[in-house]
Amino acid sequence: MLKRKKEVAELTKEQCIEGRECAGFNLKMATRAVQNFFDNAFRSVDLEGTQYTVLSHIFIAGPIPLTKLAGIMYVDRTTLGRNLKPLYRRGLVEMKQGSDRREKLICITESGIEVLSKALPIWRETQKKIKDIIGDVHWDTMISNLRKLTHNLREY
Repeated sequence: MLKRKKEVAELTKEQCIEGRECAGFNLKMATRAVQNFFDNAFRSVDLEGTQYTVLSHIFIAGPIPLTKLAGIMYVDRTTLGRNLKPLYRRGLVEMKQGSDRREKLICITESGIEVLSKALPIWRETQKKIKDIIGDVHWDTMISNLRKLTHNLREY
């Protein structure tokens, strides 16, 4: 007995064009463009944009457990661990003992603070360029919408 193939709906290019409106694709594309822009700007201090973000979060919240930092940054622990490795190797962050033997706290070092203080003016200048490209009104709307989207998707 031969099985009949399930009928598959005819797929057209026109049907897939709406994929150009995909939130995931467009956000990823914008993220890559912004990330590359920051990476290029931070070359003079030998940082990547993500490393700057991690260092600044540790400076603000540290000493902090890895799990808590991952939650604040909305990344998983393994991604954060990969982002921390080059910072450890350069001596910009270190691990310290927490309140009990199981808890390890991530801390920024003096070298990390020095690099962060050199990177901050670069971040400000780069951020201003991006903001100027978008314009103040669109900037405020975009930030508000992204925060709302993030919050609502976390709750979903």
